Amino acid sequence: MSGTLINAAQAAFTETVITKFASLLGEQESNTYKAIQAAIPMVVTCMLHKVGFQQDAIKIYDLSKHAAGNDFFGHLHELSINQGGLTAGSALLTKGSEYARSILTSRTDTVIKEISRYAGIGVSSASFIIDVACFATLDAIGRQIANASLDTNGMIAWLATQRNSTINAIPAGLQVKEALGISRYPGEKASAGRNTPLYIVLALIAIAIILFVGYRSCNNRSENTSTTTNDTVVKAVAPAQPDTATAVLPNGQAIIITKGGTEEKLVGFLSDPNAKIEKKNGNWFNFTRISFDRNSANLLLESDTQLKNIVAILNAFPKAEIKISGYTDNVGDSAVNQRLSQQRAENVQAKLKDLGANPKQLKGAKGYGPAFPIGDNGTEEGRAMNRRIAINVIAK
Repeated sequence: MSGTLINAAQAAFTETVITKFASLLGEQESNTYKAIQAAIPMVVTCMLHKVGFQQDAIKIYDLSKHAAGNDFFGHLHELSINQGGLTAGSALLTKGSEYARSILTSRTDTVIKEISRYAGIGVSSASFIIDVACFATLDAIGRQIANASLDTNGMIAWLATQRNSTINAIPAGLQVKEALGISRYPGEKASAGRNTPLYIVLALIAIAIILFVGYRSCNNRSENTSTTTNDTVVKAVAPAQPDTATAVLPNGQAIIITKGGTEEKLVGFLSDPNAKIEKKNGNWFNFTRISFDRNSANLLLESDTQLKNIVAILNAFPKAEIKISGYTDNVGDSAVNQRLSQQRAENVQAKLKDLGANPKQLKGAKGYGPAFPIGDNGTEEGRAMNRRIAINVIAK
């Protein structure tokens, strides 16, 4: 493929095609063109993030090969020369929708709304544009796979070369990060300043105190400073380089876990025949590697790894049933905190379903706001502990 992935996908949308789209959707041609120019880098950005996870990379690889075999350009050609509009069951509708929801998963609606807002078109029109953008992008990747005889790792390596061109193609005013629920663009380093994790700031303060008063024992305390994020849900304390291990589940599936982390504890509980269900106080397991946009219920893509592990565990223990609970610290209005914790718990449950969890094993999501603190709300470390999402195992 000559040129970039962005150019290859956008090349499908000629003036004739855009004119036809605008007529079918009842939108202005300029707005339809604007929507397409926004949708493609939005979709590619999402894919570039997802290929960092092996399971998602395999899915994108398979979808791309599938799309390349579904004659995308042929369907566009028929659409541009035939009279009338799209009909239910057409490939552009059915395949495009299938691809979009496979790639964007729980972010589909937020992406559609952002394209609608940015381009000034209706939500249903934006939905169609996103569908065909996903189809076109997967088709372009599939053709590159075929032309260069790429395997999954080859595709990942090639997509890594598309990062700069993708970021440069994002039009000004398009809220890509917010729509996709990500904190950084692919390959973008975390910025300093206001996004600097709190533990770094605290460590610098501790060092300054040590230098000022010469009190060497402070050094030992600074080494135990908790790691927090800038989000209102804070990742649990973890070593800078946590020990990992491979856990083989009862169904033979292997997952990578953090020693002492959520997955190891959950598997241990479900595997132990002597571990009883505590109906009164519950059997609680706090998530340690999921996070949200600040003051938002939007899950960040970096949460996918742990959520996929939870799905794998549930699939391996089909009798297990869980509830999802959300909590906040006591800063701010308690009603707002309760509502935020409810939305976050619901989004985690919805994401687990999207990733393949059996709905029958998910028995509800409940937000408790600042209730049931496990840390001291008078300290930042305590508030960080209280901002959490937890699993309660109610059957095994």
